[in-house]
Amino acid sequence: MSGLLSQALQNLMTATQQIAALSGLPPQAQQLQAATGAAIKPLAGLIQNMQQTGSAFVAHAVPELNDIMAMLTNNQPIVDIKAKMSAVLDQTASLDNVVMAVTKQAESISSLIFGDFNQLAIIEAGLSDQATTLQGQLGAAQGEEAAAQKRYYYLIALGPFGLIGLAAALALYLKLKSDVNGIESSISNLNAQINVLTAMRSACNALGTDFQSVIARTSDVRNAIDLLGGSIQQINNDLNNGSDRITLEIVVRATITEITALGIDLG
Repeated sequence: MSGLLSQALQNLMTATQQIAALSGLPPQAQQLQAATGAAIKPLAGLIQNMQQTGSAFVAHAVPELNDIMAMLTNNQPIVDIKAKMSAVLDQTASLDNVVMAVTKQAESISSLIFGDFNQLAIIEAGLSDQATTLQGQLGAAQGEEAAAQKRYYYLIALGPFGLIGLAAALALYLKLKSDVNGIESSISNLNAQINVLTAMRSACNALGTDFQSVIARTSDVRNAIDLLGGSIQQINNDLNNGSDRITLEIVVRATITEITALGIDLG
């Protein structure tokens, strides 16, 4: 299939895969990453099942209704027409259940898409605060390191007169240098996480847009099924109430058009 629904679903799956491919995320973001994949995959499966079931319904129902049209035109017994119509009604009800499953799954993950993703901004802000704090500590540590280095080189310059304090000065200098390296490493790791979070937020925004598109397309299917169900029920009622065949033919012809439109929405 290559219609609007299939395209929207493909875009949604692509955004989901982009999120799943990200590495180096902080633990909270990893949880959202896993939850996203766990939520979208079942929805995609349900939509694909809806498309397959719906396409099979369209392929079967249109010929059935065309047969009913011919039976009405040829004045065949109403009881036989009712039997055919009853089968179409049952198939419509089955498809309605499939579409309802998609709707329920979409509703169940809406809070994740439109609510939990907002946590990413909070996580990113927390990491940025940590990086800012460490940046301040780095400046102070670098100052201390520079002073220790200066004293160490001063003692070396003193020659034999500086030997007494040289070992202690070297130990202090190496410790402060190690502290600076540690802070720089922490800042680097935080910045890397922030960069990945930024990428995840961008992918999540894209996923949210794609999700809305999928919901819009599945809503088209939902509305088409509701309209179709009403039309088929009307045909059944008209058959039971003994409506004239010309009226029945008009309603059946309109229903065939609705089924054809449903097939397009399922694409």
